[in-house]
Amino acid sequence: MENQEFRLAAHREILIAVLSALSRRENLWAEIKRTLDEARIVQDHEEDPGVVPSEAFARQNAMTAEITAILRDAALRAALDPEAAQSS
Repeated sequence: MENQEFRLAAHREILIAVLSALSRRENLWAEIKRTLDEARIVQDHEEDPGVVPSEAFARQNAMTAEITAILRDAALRAALDPEAAQSS
């Protein structure tokens, strides 16, 4: 299990690095965000009407939170990395 956590952390770090570089290209960043926004939206027929979220709904919420966090971290890294901004 620990090995999986390290692998996921490595994948997340790679995604943030790649997305932070891509965020400096406005048209491309807009397209990436638009595509990921579609993945984050729960469709009407997928909404869970119960008080306790179903497993599928909870999984969707967790994915949405992680996608949002990765995009936020990538944008923040791009904004805080002046050297990378000069090289693009």
